[in-house]
Amino acid sequence: PSRGAGLKLPRFWVLLALVGLGCAKFQTARECGTFVEAIKTWKAQAPKAAASAAAAPATPAAASVESLALAARYEDLAQRIDALHLTSPELLPRAQRYQKLSREAAAALKDVADAVAKGDAEGARKRRVQFDDIAKGEKPLVDDINAICR
Repeated sequence: PSRGAGLKLPRFWVLLALVGLGCAKFQTARECGTFVEAIKTWKAQAPKAAASAAAAPATPAAASVESLALAARYEDLAQRIDALHLTSPELLPRAQRYQKLSREAAAALKDVADAVAKGDAEGARKRRVQFDDIAKGEKPLVDDINAICR
């Protein structure tokens, strides 16, 4: 083989690697759009609170119903994320964390409803505090996802 032919082989591999990187970025951008749209759709389907609604439910039964309804919404979000079938190495781990956060939030809210139904006010309060802590993890995760999806 001539020297010129030997130089073409490395260029070919470099070009192939660059094309691969471009494809990965395109895949991430496409999946980001799909992911963000799924989250926006989910958020848009949230029940609108009545302007005259009290800050806290009037009865334990109402608190239990609200907790179960919110738990179902978080479960729905986790299922929506799963249905996206993401594969981007940049987005997938973050989407999985978002899905985990959704499932943990749903579990905490179900526990709140269960404790309320059993008359365990302290247990309900503790799980609600845990839910609030889980929910606080959403903003940093969303910021991280937004940084990738710009």
